[in-house]
Amino acid sequence: MKCWLNGVMLDAGEARIDPRGRGFLLGDGIFETLLAVDGGVRHLPRHMARLFAAAQLLGIAAPHSKDELAAAMAQLLQENSLLRGRAALRLTLTRGVGARGLAPPPNAAPSILLTAVALPPAPEQVRAIMSSYVRNEKSISSRIKSLNYLDNIMARREAAQCGAGEALMRSSMGGLACASAANLFVVAGGVLRTPPVSDGALPGIMRAIVLERAAALNIPSQEASIAQKEIDAASEAFLTSALIGVCPLVQIDATPVGNGAPGPVTQALRV
Repeated sequence: MKCWLNGVMLDAGEARIDPRGRGFLLGDGIFETLLAVDGGVRHLPRHMARLFAAAQLLGIAAPHSKDELAAAMAQLLQENSLLRGRAALRLTLTRGVGARGLAPPPNAAPSILLTAVALPPAPEQVRAIMSSYVRNEKSISSRIKSLNYLDNIMARREAAQCGAGEALMRSSMGGLACASAANLFVVAGGVLRTPPVSDGALPGIMRAIVLERAAALNIPSQEASIAQKEIDAASEAFLTSALIGVCPLVQIDATPVGNGAPGPVTQALRV
């Protein structure tokens, strides 16, 4: 497998990350996960806008332009023979190397890594558990794709131990925030709802696209807090992410969502 590290295409086994790197030691960095289909990267401008906005928020200067990164992705897909079918691209940007301690060094040289792997078809539907791990909506990490992903990792581990594909995470206030690696939507009373960013929901790319598509289809929608009792009474629900698109959520713990099958709103919004 080939990877692209700081502007150089390498065999993955030859790539070297500095052991003093703050991304490795402290999780001081951000990432984007992108879907490529037949060599074309989906929603690339949106992903680049989110990445550069997060980098600016953290005070990390991206060492390559958006156009340079787009060209690197295209080259990486070709080098890995991923021009047919689905592939997952991962772009990781870290603050770089610094002296020991938490304070960000003023002159660190950021590091950037691109990887690409073949991706199986998206799941037709998913079952989830209600996780015991909480999404901290007051943390900056809830608003960006930070390398600090431990809460989400533990929630997904919890789901796997229960034989489920996903885990729904509550905010510290008790309402639903998101899944471990996806945004959450529910349909109740004919209205499509998704938790707001203020409740800990990541501003997902597919989340934004679904809200736009709902408006175009005249499907009533709102960003609003979702309590446990509301998802229990929902007629349908689904999860969204770059890699799964719109995926019907048919069961939470042992309880079916609605009639336990993909609903009409979900089907209309699948993109």
